[in-house]
Amino acid sequence: MRRLLIPIAALIAVLAVPAGASAYTLGISDQQAATFTNPLFAPLKIKSARYITPYDVMDSPADKAQLDAWLSAARAAHQKILVSFEHSHRGSRAKNLPSVAAFTKELKKFKKAYPFVKRISPWNEVNRKIFDAGGGSFQGQPTWHNPKRVAQYYMAARKVFTGSTIVGIDLLDEKDVTPALRFLKSFLRYAKPTPKVIGFHNYSDTNRFSTTRTRKVLAAFPGKVWLTETGGIVKLGTSFKPDEKRAARALGCMFTLAKTNSRISALFVYQLFSPDDPATARFDAGLINPDGTPRPGYAVVKSRKARSCHK
Repeated sequence: MRRLLIPIAALIAVLAVPAGASAYTLGISDQQAATFTNPLFAPLKIKSARYITPYDVMDSPADKAQLDAWLSAARAAHQKILVSFEHSHRGSRAKNLPSVAAFTKELKKFKKAYPFVKRISPWNEVNRKIFDAGGGSFQGQPTWHNPKRVAQYYMAARKVFTGSTIVGIDLLDEKDVTPALRFLKSFLRYAKPTPKVIGFHNYSDTNRFSTTRTRKVLAAFPGKVWLTETGGIVKLGTSFKPDEKRAARALGCMFTLAKTNSRISALFVYQLFSPDDPATARFDAGLINPDGTPRPGYAVVKSRKARSCHK
């Protein structure tokens, strides 16, 4: 009888999991070192964290200081770290697309300084088009029109970070996912070998209570998909007016998208903190208020509570 208990228990466990259910890892994508020491972080039981830094961080003392602080705090909190690179933060260099040789040189500097980082995303939101945001600043990435160069960055990262997990490409879905799909398909023609995992930021699906964009990306790529940045948007310009309850419902949809797609093996929710002044901020996806109190979305993430992706 004792020998029969384990097989029977295992069978019950299998039957309890819906067909196509995903065993995903929940992480956080967050730029604040203070995240890991905030008293509301530990109850979330998150063990993976993602950070975005410029590809030339080793040549930028200010960016490197922020990276060092974040890495120190994340490691102290026993996080499995994913680092995603992006454009330079140094003035006009932000709009420049580095050569593959220059990019490789910077990756080698990074690896030498941080050999413990074993998960790398070569470039963040590669398809996010550059546009003038006013005040001499801009939004977007200089990779937005060059899938071939993105593939070259991926292949360079594979050579530098041997034995590491390389997220081949990191895409933003946007309201119309068609350009992102074109970018992905073009990237895959150049990327050799085909990546085992790609990153996808499915904000539009999650916050429009849809599954269409995510399903299309899964159809276009046969490997694992990590939702390397996703979450419930409290506020975004004129697209999403401030609404904490809507953001909480969106987080429930986010969990449904992850739980019902077996090839989604990780998701990183963005982010713990809200802006210091949510009323004037253009973008807000925080789980807690500036005064440290939890928003409705915090409880959703803590419980991993999925809900229907229908309004």
